[in-house]
Amino acid sequence: MPKVTVYRVQKYDIMTDRIVVSRRWATRQGAETMGAQVIEGTAVEIDQSQLEAGEQWTPLDFKPSVT
Repeated sequence: MPKVTVYRVQKYDIMTDRIVVSRRWATRQGAETMGAQVIEGTAVEIDQSQLEAGEQWTPLDFKPSVT
C-alpha cells in the first residue's frame, strides 16, 4: 500500500466553545475537508490502509507507531 502523511489537527468545538485537538489524524486534504487546521511539526507517514475507508483521516483515537 502507498504511504500518506497525516498530521495532528485542531478545530473549533461548538460544544465547548474552544479549539480542541482532534482524536483523529488527517492528511492536509482531510483537514481542509473537516474544517480543521494542521498542527505543523506533527507529520507522520503511515500506510494508506490505516485511514478510514474512503476518507483522508484516521479512525478515532489513532496512535501512530513510531519506528
